[in-house]
Amino acid sequence: MCGKKNKRAAGTDVKLKVRRPSDDKKVEDKLFDVTITRDTIVVPTVRGWQRSQAGKWLHMIDEKNKIGFVRLTSFSSETASGLEKVLFNLEQRDLKGLILDLRFNTGGLLDSAVAVVDMFIEDGLIVKRQSGPGRIPNYIYETAKKEGTHPNYPLVILINSSSASASEIVAGALADKKYKRAILVGTRTHGKGSVQGITGLSFLGGGSQLKYTMAYYHLPSGQRVESRDTMEKLGTEDWGVAPNVEVELRSDELKKMIEVQRNNDVLVKAEHNGTNGDFKKHTIEETLAADPQLAVGLLIIQSKLIQDETLAQAHLVN
Repeated sequence: MCGKKNKRAAGTDVKLKVRRPSDDKKVEDKLFDVTITRDTIVVPTVRGWQRSQAGKWLHMIDEKNKIGFVRLTSFSSETASGLEKVLFNLEQRDLKGLILDLRFNTGGLLDSAVAVVDMFIEDGLIVKRQSGPGRIPNYIYETAKKEGTHPNYPLVILINSSSASASEIVAGALADKKYKRAILVGTRTHGKGSVQGITGLSFLGGGSQLKYTMAYYHLPSGQRVESRDTMEKLGTEDWGVAPNVEVELRSDELKKMIEVQRNNDVLVKAEHNGTNGDFKKHTIEETLAADPQLAVGLLIIQSKLIQDETLAQAHLVN
């Protein structure tokens, strides 16, 4: 193999044969060739409420009141730096409030979650990890630093039953009674609450592995992020992280919300003829109508901005 070029390496081309169904049943679907270049695909974890025609994510969801929107799909090594860039851009445009969407975010790297929380609180405990065998647990503390903290504008975090692990740390820490930095809107999170490790059991053969719990998470005020399985066995629903404002979606509302979000996420070629309805982009009004959780989150921030402005004017009068 030495000296031979890898035909499947990044930078090489591959030709695909594609058949696209036509809306006109009288027109026969025809095969055509598309040449693409192989490369590593990096899926962005920091997204906006919609893509522009040029493919850029739009993050200002309420231009009049200067309210931003950021959706984090997971916590990768690039998430914190990507969020930082978006926040700086929004703040240069006079950002007054922010909605952080953690729905369907199943987690990722702990360091990434800690870095995101650190952007919004000046100092103090972010999360405590409890590990160690037997009756003598070992605690590892993750704390915030003042440097790099963003302004104290109103913050709403959207959560649901698919928000898990690192998402629960971010939502739980920022809404913790110690800081009250964010208001949580949606439904109770998944209830992961623990870190698992996997080790191979070579003596058993056949690629056997053992999955075991190696750590538990505690939020700033000391409460543990409880597992759903454990809490259900105890006959209680006190797992994960609960919202401050509960907004539960019916199955039809959830389906519509996902459909609108998918359409807004699609990257459409500039020369696309627009005959396929699946590529329709939705207005902010249509997006909010299809997403009650987002609509409530936006209303909460708008109300808080009005309240702050009223208090400021009253202070000037006095």
